[in-house]
Amino acid sequence: MAGRPRDYAYEALAAVTSTDTTAGRGELNAALKSIREQTEIEDSYLLADVIHKRAKMYRDVMPDVMLTPTALAKHWQRVLDESGRKPQATNQSAKPTVCKTCDGDRFVTVRLRSPEQTAWMAEHNIEPRRDQFHEEVAPCPDCNPTLDASYFRHDGTRFRPMDPAAVRDTLSR
Repeated sequence: MAGRPRDYAYEALAAVTSTDTTAGRGELNAALKSIREQTEIEDSYLLADVIHKRAKMYRDVMPDVMLTPTALAKHWQRVLDESGRKPQATNQSAKPTVCKTCDGDRFVTVRLRSPEQTAWMAEHNIEPRRDQFHEEVAPCPDCNPTLDASYFRHDGTRFRPMDPAAVRDTLSR
């Protein structure tokens, strides 16, 4: 016997609002019904994508307001309208800096290292060029004294750049 088809939109709404699918089933169903009435998208998978995008817009437009299924449904159109009015942040909107350490780049080169031959390169008989180097950079310690430029690698580990004091020490050598 075949079960009910998977409702991706329901799952997306529960995920973006962090709502328990058992305890919040009624609220999720009512909000999803309202969202479906406000959109012409019938495919559950496509609607799930729109729900994720609209939830991001909601958080951008109303960062201090809790995102609930009911709130997202209530403000479904308003969030779209308001996000179109809000100027998007870009690097071009950053204030230019005049920094003697980095010349306004906000990053500095802390070391050069020669390329290494990987296992893949060895399998394909590719030799690394010894006349080229890889630059290792870090946030400028003067422009970004408290910037957290960390990010997660593909394997889930977190990369953290050098501490500003360590960058200063490296630059002084």
